[in-house]
Amino acid sequence: MAPVFDELPLEAIEALEERIWNEAQERKRCLKNELKAEFQEALSAEKERRFSAERQARELTLELQKLQGARSSSSGHEEDYEADDRRAPLLREEILLMSAPKEEAGLDKVSAAVTLLEGSTYKSLEHMSLAQLEGLDFDFKDLPCDMWGVAIMVLTKDLAELLESVEGWNKKYVRAAHLLYVLGCYLLNLILQLAVLHWVNSFVVGESVWTIQGNYAQFHADIFDKHGHFNQTAWNDWEGPREEVCGAVLTKGLFLGAMLFLWVGRMLGELKTCIRLHGDIFALPNAPSGASVAQTIVERNDQHEILALNCGMRYLLFVTVIVPKMFICIVLASMGLKWLTATESFQDLILNALALQFVINIDEQILQFFLPQRAAKNVQATKLAYPGVGPKNPSEKMAAVLKDYRRNILYFIAAFAITYGYLRYAQPVLPYYGAVGDLHEYCDAWFENRFTPKCGYFEKGCFKYGNGDSVHHLHDYTDMTPGEFLENHGHPFT
Repeated sequence: MAPVFDELPLEAIEALEERIWNEAQERKRCLKNELKAEFQEALSAEKERRFSAERQARELTLELQKLQGARSSSSGHEEDYEADDRRAPLLREEILLMSAPKEEAGLDKVSAAVTLLEGSTYKSLEHMSLAQLEGLDFDFKDLPCDMWGVAIMVLTKDLAELLESVEGWNKKYVRAAHLLYVLGCYLLNLILQLAVLHWVNSFVVGESVWTIQGNYAQFHADIFDKHGHFNQTAWNDWEGPREEVCGAVLTKGLFLGAMLFLWVGRMLGELKTCIRLHGDIFALPNAPSGASVAQTIVERNDQHEILALNCGMRYLLFVTVIVPKMFICIVLASMGLKWLTATESFQDLILNALALQFVINIDEQILQFFLPQRAAKNVQATKLAYPGVGPKNPSEKMAAVLKDYRRNILYFIAAFAITYGYLRYAQPVLPYYGAVGDLHEYCDAWFENRFTPKCGYFEKGCFKYGNGDSVHHLHDYTDMTPGEFLENHGHPFT
């Protein structure tokens, strides 16, 4: 062949080389397309196998529920569907045997999360399946462990399970009875909280305000003339409610202010919880169009994950959970400020603050006393699931920390401003008393006689024998201090 090539001209040799090169490139493209087609075919087969595995898992779940129902019926015990463990060990082993191989370690989880979501909406129901979610990072947030959290769980998970259930009427009846009882407890919580707020405001706070205003009005009528001038003689001889007027907590603004500051901080914490829960609900991705509530929840890793919400469910939670919870928080905060300000005893101020805590905890008490313990466990196992955005770098972490501190510093400033503004200008118990405060001047001697011990440390001979006079308390309510009284009248125990 060499002589033949030697006889060919240079142009023919170059054309031959070009033709060979083109044929090689064409063959390479053909092989690449064949490999790509085989890969697509294998990928489609793998997806079909995964979907088949999921269908088999659901069928096994239904079969397992039927077997459990038959076993419970034969033993004479009804099944608690709220505590039903739908991920039995045998079923989990079967699912693991059918599950697809895990992705290679080199998969970029952040990019997978980006391809999963299109804006804030899942692309399709297929992207919300267990097969597609496997290997993706999620950030989880807990539901509040009270009746508000129970309401979220019931409206999203339990109601969806009842509507999508393919069981017999007997099982559906049990599920419906359980659902109605839990919703009844939620309505009981809502009615009780509103009713207790109304009763406390009408019968407790109203009476306290009425009493202190009446005593203060009598103090002004008896001790002052028509021009507002103080009558010292009338004050010394007054037989009116001196104990109640001088013992009102409004006479010690610093003590009352500290208690009101703690109460305002407590209620701002409740309000912050409401705002955070509202943000968590509305931050969940949107469900694809046509998706039912049951299709937005997956069960894996022994927990129920709420992946998305449709528009109707999102606003249903807003109306039934966020709005009532925030309304009760604001009304209770206002009522508590009024009640604490109207207190006529320093001991009762502490007791009233503790009594308000009882009203706050009604939602937790109903969950603890009227629902089974497994209901609280189910609430703890229900999570709001947000597709992860990957780890934060140090600057992003520092920015998040600074944002949290700025927000809480604003809450602190708000608590101080609300307390000062309420005491100084807005409290309705004795309006404008913070700007006048006439009891501060005239009750000083009463305070010292009432709260100053009659015997000092290691003082002997305080309690004399055989003295028939009532000497334990000083009954002179002049404007003199105890020291000035002793200089004029001598020690009461001698």
